[in-house]
Amino acid sequence: MDHISFIQNTLDLSVSVKEKSWLLTDGTLVIYHSRGVVEFVPSLDFTSNRAVVLSSGVHGNETSPIELLDTIIEDIQSGKLSLTQPCLFIYGHPAATHQHTRFIDTNLNRLFSGYQIPDDSVVEVALANRLMESVDRFFTKHDAQEKWHLDLHCAIRSSQHYTFAIHPYNRHYKRSDPLLRFLSQSKIEACLFSEAPASTFSWYSAEHHGAHAATVELGKVAKMGENDLTLLADFEKELRHFISHDSHTDNEKVISSVIEYQVTRSIMKHSEQFEFHFPSDLANFTQFNENELLAEDEGVKYRAQRGGESVVFPNAKVENGHRACLLVQKIEN
Repeated sequence: MDHISFIQNTLDLSVSVKEKSWLLTDGTLVIYHSRGVVEFVPSLDFTSNRAVVLSSGVHGNETSPIELLDTIIEDIQSGKLSLTQPCLFIYGHPAATHQHTRFIDTNLNRLFSGYQIPDDSVVEVALANRLMESVDRFFTKHDAQEKWHLDLHCAIRSSQHYTFAIHPYNRHYKRSDPLLRFLSQSKIEACLFSEAPASTFSWYSAEHHGAHAATVELGKVAKMGENDLTLLADFEKELRHFISHDSHTDNEKVISSVIEYQVTRSIMKHSEQFEFHFPSDLANFTQFNENELLAEDEGVKYRAQRGGESVVFPNAKVENGHRACLLVQKIEN
């Protein structure tokens, strides 16, 4: 076996997956670790100072990043794209994708705070453990000067920024200039700077491995096979360049085109009485003026703070105890 279809092999849940490895014609080592986790290591005569994790499908119905990474994997295997650093590709939640849903029991992207005791009633717990272990093993094996993790998603609603990223708060750096350079070069429109530790996949890699990491939102959710990947052409072009060129060539200064936002706070859902005071189809980054009523929960009213705030990821249907939305303010340079 010298070729895999990332999507087909991952989505066929009837077939068991065992670790296997083989060499491509250009000497690249392929290691198919487990369902949805495949590693590519350039030939042994090449020394890289960067190791890259590219993940998608952590939310099962967010399919355009899965398809985008699949085209890249196909071109690596066919020889059309030659890597210059080891890359770990992760397809996060195949069972949820198979069922055309965001998750099975709970939101996988809230379970990366650290290893947890498996819970038979929540399939995502064991899955999160396996994905964290995959990242730990990869970054330990390739202890490069630079570690990267781009966790690719797409939004469930319209947005005033078609593409945007979330820069995780972490103990290693407040602001990753290499990450912002990549985002600007790949035409990502905006970046949100988190205000506190999270339990997302990208936060895990930033916090535990010092990786330049981000959650990258690429357009809007669509069914598998119905995504228009031409809308993501700028991002795909830069991503391909990023993994196939020496990192030393990326050090030139770039005037950033990325609009920056600071996350001011999160509104948490505490009860089934929670409700927003705006339409359910409100676009991400919609601005609210100071003191405008945003939400209410068990009699507690949430209003826009001084200077106004914009709403991102509003979702009143999340589980109790989970984040119902982010509130952000634009950073004026």
